[in-house]
Amino acid sequence: MQRFKTVIALLLIAVCLFSSGCIKSQDTTQSAPFEEQELDTALAIVIDLSGSFSSLWDDKAYKLFLDISDRFFQGAMGTETRLVISQLSGSDQVLLFEGRPSELRKRFRSPEELAQFLKENADASSSRVYESTRRTLDYVATLPGVGPETKVLTCIFSDMLDSGIEPQGQHAAEQQLKQSLRRYRERGGALALYYVAESERGRWTDLLQEAGFPTGHYLIESGLTSSPALPQFE
Repeated sequence: MQRFKTVIALLLIAVCLFSSGCIKSQDTTQSAPFEEQELDTALAIVIDLSGSFSSLWDDKAYKLFLDISDRFFQGAMGTETRLVISQLSGSDQVLLFEGRPSELRKRFRSPEELAQFLKENADASSSRVYESTRRTLDYVATLPGVGPETKVLTCIFSDMLDSGIEPQGQHAAEQQLKQSLRRYRERGGALALYYVAESERGRWTDLLQEAGFPTGHYLIESGLTSSPALPQFE
């Protein structure tokens, strides 16, 4: 009984101390320990490593990929940036890299080493264009540090021919993709499509316009374009 009375007394003292302000409660207004720094630029590059696009990738698209990467590396010097690399193929592993440009150069010492890595992580049996594009855009739109002033650009190197969707699933896949496109556009994202098949140009023009992309915030280049327009990162 004496021990019980002692416990009650200690609890009453603790309540009095908290209510009187002798013991301060935790200050929730202090700065967060994981505060994010807003990014200046975020670039996502989506590459098509399916069998139907492999020859065009080797002949033309890989060179353009390197040109745009170099422009990004040069323009991003001294700024807070992120680079995302993902793929369109039959593989479930869509996202392949995310980090600073300097981290990519440390990881891959040469273009040949990077090219080998990309091919080793691909499944050339099919091309999941809608799914991979949707997953990439959703990832980029939620990158830590992407804010109102961040320049966000996604470049896709593909003929945009999806061989991973059954005809009866086409409409549902388009609606899902359109939602991701809208969310991405609302974050200020721009989109550039390179080497698009002529049969797919109209479809993607409609998708982007229906998702609300204004003129100048998207680019669709076909495989016939000899000198594709390149983005500026300065």
